[in-house]
Amino acid sequence: MLPSRSPWEDLTPNQIQEMKTISIIGVGLIGGSIGRALRKTKTWKGDRLRVIGVGRHIEKLKLAKRLGAVDEWTTDFADGTKDADIIFVATPVDKIVPIIKRISPHLKDKAIVTDVGSVKNSLVNDAEKVHKFFVGSHPLAGSEKTSVRYSCPDLFKGANVVITPTKFSDKNAIKTIKNLWEFIGAKVLFMSPEKHDKLIAYTSHLPHILSASLINTVSNLNKKDKRVNKLLAGSFRDITRISDSDPSGWSVICFSNRQQLSKSIKSFIKTLQGIEKDIVSIKKLYRFFLQSKHNRWQLLESNQKKTFINH
Repeated sequence: MLPSRSPWEDLTPNQIQEMKTISIIGVGLIGGSIGRALRKTKTWKGDRLRVIGVGRHIEKLKLAKRLGAVDEWTTDFADGTKDADIIFVATPVDKIVPIIKRISPHLKDKAIVTDVGSVKNSLVNDAEKVHKFFVGSHPLAGSEKTSVRYSCPDLFKGANVVITPTKFSDKNAIKTIKNLWEFIGAKVLFMSPEKHDKLIAYTSHLPHILSASLINTVSNLNKKDKRVNKLLAGSFRDITRISDSDPSGWSVICFSNRQQLSKSIKSFIKTLQGIEKDIVSIKKLYRFFLQSKHNRWQLLESNQKKTFINH
């Protein structure tokens, strides 16, 4: 049940009806940052906002409230979403569709459901079959940390968020979710679920595979020569930082996008094989590093300028 004392209980029924209620299922780093960003302004399009946190762990929900991520919290999924106009499902990707199935019978008419998952194709297709007003979204923000204690109200300012509509998506729901992400500072781009998964395999999922693979390779070497761990330079720490991410979450993500991830791994192996042949030539190595330096600048610079893509 929701806590007995609600900050809204002194409002009249008409005042409550005028409010926008947003439920966040999974109040961790991303869900907590969404809540804190919304509560920072307290109003959206003239409506006062009421943010409800929904989850399984009472202590985590209490912490979310103390940090200002939610106004209220509950472990009852039906009670926490039945009055919501918009529901964010900010859980691991394999839990998103089961949760939508769980709450769907309790949602009010035209309640909009969205998610923050980094795999979209099968998820969006399955979610749309369960709830008509589902819109897939993926914020490209966050860190290797997962707890709400690391949440930040400005996490999405300037960050790209991909919205992945299909031909079945409700246009008003798409517009609402787009406006809401922009309201908390994000830059929205549209992409099909299929295209999203193909591209994100290279830009997000593959880097986690590479980071973990490098760590395991060096760790195996360290077992043979204990001096290795005395030689870990800043470059090693930089490239392997993301391996502090939640192993359970990333194993599910990579499994869910395994077909596209497999293609990206094959592509990377081909690149490595090419440079393996070139290490016999200083000129070829120079061209390799010069090209990568130029490409990095070009990629990151274009990311700052191109913030909206039509679908």
